[in-house]
Amino acid sequence: MWRVRFLWGLGLILVLSACGYRVRGRPPGFEPSWHTIYVEVFRNRTSETRAGAWLAQALRERWARSGILELASSPQEADLILSGEILSLSIGGISYNVYTQTLERRISVRLRVRLRTRTGRLVWENRNLSRYENYPVEGTASGVLDPGRESALQKLSGDLAEIIYHQITSSF
Repeated sequence: MWRVRFLWGLGLILVLSACGYRVRGRPPGFEPSWHTIYVEVFRNRTSETRAGAWLAQALRERWARSGILELASSPQEADLILSGEILSLSIGGISYNVYTQTLERRISVRLRVRLRTRTGRLVWENRNLSRYENYPVEGTASGVLDPGRESALQKLSGDLAEIIYHQITSSF
């Protein structure tokens, strides 16, 4: 019985190592001196006032979950500074019931994102990151101009945080 378990365990180890799975740690190119990261609120050129704060919060949560770097409370305390700018954000209808009744909308966003050291040296940059999120337009809610938009923006922020995190960590 122990031989069967041993062979199954050995087989599992061989299969996992052959598939390229590995224990995820610090990216190989991350400098040993990088221990902390500060995520700035993204500059926002759009009329969606909270979008920059939502994106920064989603990025902070993603870096905290990874455990690769500690979050710093200020840029002065950080080894790395992640900053960016929301270049454009647009909302438009994509499906209609009647010409004047929108059933589904799409939020599209375009960003510029930079990772720099405390001294200002550019480590990573994406000058044109874009993403969109579709959301249903529910019936008119009392006092709400566009129900569903806020939750779609928050989901979009989370998706962008994942993309940015993976682009940074896979670049090294």
